[in-house]
Amino acid sequence: MKVSVVVPVYRVEPYIRRCFASILVQTYTKIECIFIDDGSPDNCYSILKNLIADYCGPIEFKLIKHEKNMGLSVARNTGTLAASGDYIFYLDSDDEISVNCIHDLVELALKYPGVDIVQGNTKTVPLQSNDWRDIRLKQFPEYVDDQKWIVNHCFSNPKIPVNSWNKLICKKFILDNNLYFYENIIHEDELWMFYVSRNLARISFTGKFTYIHYINADSIMQSSNNYKKIYSFYKIVEHLIGAGTDQLSGLERQYILKSLRSNMIKVNVASNEIELVSLYRNLAKKIFVLSLRKFLIFDSLAVGIFLLPRFFYCSYFGKKLSKNIIKVVPFF
Repeated sequence: MKVSVVVPVYRVEPYIRRCFASILVQTYTKIECIFIDDGSPDNCYSILKNLIADYCGPIEFKLIKHEKNMGLSVARNTGTLAASGDYIFYLDSDDEISVNCIHDLVELALKYPGVDIVQGNTKTVPLQSNDWRDIRLKQFPEYVDDQKWIVNHCFSNPKIPVNSWNKLICKKFILDNNLYFYENIIHEDELWMFYVSRNLARISFTGKFTYIHYINADSIMQSSNNYKKIYSFYKIVEHLIGAGTDQLSGLERQYILKSLRSNMIKVNVASNEIELVSLYRNLAKKIFVLSLRKFLIFDSLAVGIFLLPRFFYCSYFGKKLSKNIIKVVPFF
């Protein structure tokens, strides 16, 4: 079984050698590693070029360069299209993988033929108490082929980790279901995982630590401003309701309403709140109309609260009321 490790690279000069070294020491060696330099303005490309030139071993390396920065989603899509492996593993270039990472994940893929995704376990640095990424805390079974269970655990606790990295993913599963990353937003994994959940039939989990995730102050997710985060969730929710609420399950509708609620509250402290408030209110109106047409009463009530003045839905009473209404949405 050949594995393609896809690594987008952008402004990670202090970390890229660490990432490269963790791939080099893998105990499983039928690996193709694809680095995509996404127009990085630092020395990442030349560093990688030299590291690859100095390497002599069984791992295949590809180095692709975007002439300009196109974003993480585009870089991952570029790597996916260039991959020739049976399975794809996404790795962020400021993180690293354990020495047995690919071996442990492939072992489960071989144990459960036809599995779509093998989910690895993540160690976060600095260490987090009750880390939501730690599979051991979720007590998942080793293998699941019950689609109802999978969908439930994509949208309710304990949740399957939403991040695309640290998953061994069948390439055919990606291509057959058009599971590429939506461009020009952050939190792209949220939207990607939404569509994964609709097609995922078989998943396996390991409690072994396969991935070391570093929380860096200058990473995309840590450094992006509040406006960009909230705007990205607006684009995600807008995209999800494009097919109409009748195409969404109760849990999916609940996910959308929760996102709408939390971000309409956050929008009050955004740097450009007038524009964001307008965008979110228009989105809430659209969902409200769609919900009424389909007689989704609790959806309509929840969204109706968001259409009231901001001081109400951001008040203690407004927050509690909308939260309690949203809780019952999956049952209707």
